[in-house]
Amino acid sequence: MSRIIVVGAGIVGLSVARAALGRGHAVTVLERGRIANPQGASYDQHRLIRYQYGHAEGYTRMVSQAFAAWERVWSDLGTQHFANTGTLGISMSPGDYVDQTLSTFRRIGIPHEVLHRDAVERLCPQLALPEGSWGLLAQPGGPLFANRIVDGLAAWVAEKGADIRAHCPVVQVDRDAGKVTLEDGTRIEGDLVVVAAGAWLSELMPDYAEVPTYRQALCYVEPPQEYQDAWYNGPCLTDLGSGSNYALAPVEGTGLKFGSGSHRRPGRPSEGFEWDLAEGPEVIGKLAPYLRQATGYRPIRMQVGYYVMDTSGRFRLDRHGHTLVITNCDGQMFKFGPLLGERVLAAFEGEQSFADLAQWAAGR
Repeated sequence: MSRIIVVGAGIVGLSVARAALGRGHAVTVLERGRIANPQGASYDQHRLIRYQYGHAEGYTRMVSQAFAAWERVWSDLGTQHFANTGTLGISMSPGDYVDQTLSTFRRIGIPHEVLHRDAVERLCPQLALPEGSWGLLAQPGGPLFANRIVDGLAAWVAEKGADIRAHCPVVQVDRDAGKVTLEDGTRIEGDLVVVAAGAWLSELMPDYAEVPTYRQALCYVEPPQEYQDAWYNGPCLTDLGSGSNYALAPVEGTGLKFGSGSHRRPGRPSEGFEWDLAEGPEVIGKLAPYLRQATGYRPIRMQVGYYVMDTSGRFRLDRHGHTLVITNCDGQMFKFGPLLGERVLAAFEGEQSFADLAQWAAGR
């Protein structure tokens, strides 16, 4: 039995802990906040799992592997925190992200349906699309109920014997030796230390300060009454207009959530998680040109999170001695969390090299 130390109790950290316990190792999870931490990037009503990844064939293939890993999580938890609404992207021009995705789907055999604009508007009557646009529908896909998943995993790893320490900031990591120092001066040594600290990584390891960190604000909205059923019964939207705009369906007690990749700015968690509802119309405005009764959408609240992301858009796994640092996850890691946790432990036990694992995680 080896000792695995996990720094950070988000989806990645808890997934590593789950995989380690499943292989019979001793696990210690260290979290700077409460568990689950509402300020962590993993904690929200829902996150989207979808096959649409443009030209990124590696990540598209990984989605199938991720679905299989989620099935193993549901088996452990005894319940499924996922709704298969299907996911729909809208192409507005040749060569755009959705058009690239269609090429990838056809090349590697991902099941899908191409919808003419009229068919999209029948499926999603809340949309009003320009001439020449078309839709790309894929299943399975839809919301992962993030809060329920993180809470469930935290309870599961605790029940299976993990030493879970909330409000326990790590202040130093000796990467070569596999030792961490806690805020009170205590030192803990492990056979493997996995650092999954999200946007707090640069505070813990200043040599990662060059990796850009961003503030992202998502908006929960109330749609016009006429279209509430359309949102509830329709697919999640992965791409709508320029700027990576998307919408998560308000299913199983969740809210309708709008997001836009273009609505982010540089920022760090130390700036705080406060929000102003006046920011909501900015997010709604990204999707508004394609919504019927767009002025009838009312912002309810914002969800603020911080992410590490560089221009490569590829997950980064760095091995230093007895330590593995997982970073550059953007908001895309949630869907891959359990799969990555299983792969990390497989590499630790020699089933795959860490170098190959890093290449796989980067979608290569």
